[in-house]
Amino acid sequence: MIRLAKSEILGRLIRQDSIGELTVPTWTLIRDAIRTGKTEEALTLLDYCFNETKPVHDNLCSFVDELLTHLATFGDEEVYAFLRRRYEPMVRRWLTETPDVKESLQRSVEYQRGHGGNCSITEEPDRYVVACDPCGSGGQLRRTKEVLPMKRAYFWTWGKRDIPHYCIHCCVIWEILPIELRGYPIRINEIAENPLDPCIHFYYKRPESIPETFYMRIGQSKTEG
Repeated sequence: MIRLAKSEILGRLIRQDSIGELTVPTWTLIRDAIRTGKTEEALTLLDYCFNETKPVHDNLCSFVDELLTHLATFGDEEVYAFLRRRYEPMVRRWLTETPDVKESLQRSVEYQRGHGGNCSITEEPDRYVVACDPCGSGGQLRRTKEVLPMKRAYFWTWGKRDIPHYCIHCCVIWEILPIELRGYPIRINEIAENPLDPCIHFYYKRPESIPETFYMRIGQSKTEG
């Protein structure tokens, strides 16, 4: 028997099913409820399913942040070297599968939805502007726990100090590696100094419209690509 009820110990809803049904995925229950016309049950399970998966996601992000912070104790450059090794194959696939800026925008915002992020998109003549308030991974980490930042500025921290270890991967994935591989970034990242402010992503419609300053701050040259 499926039973979604409040746990007095946890102070929230949790499935308290019979032993034989406790392992049935909640998504399966949602599909079954929809197919049988049980709309309210499906909506309740949808809300529960988000609350079921989000803590697992957030814990994994926190785990990665703590691992990168520990790695930095062996030298800041170790963080950059690790992120390059980890993400270069992914970026190569991305550039092959998703060369168009609008497709990259769609995929990246899909990531944010998957993270449970809160985003808005504004189209400007030369670019799309995504405001993440917060980003569902690094942005949320900064608002919910103490994160240790880089104490020195590097080209892979956008030339800034105090960038959280977790957020560095955005510079490597979306800017540095794509510039090296094809001459221009997938997107430009503006990490908010104040964790309560949104982080901004710029997707330029044409690479020639990207300002030179965005290349210079990460040690790259627009003309040399």
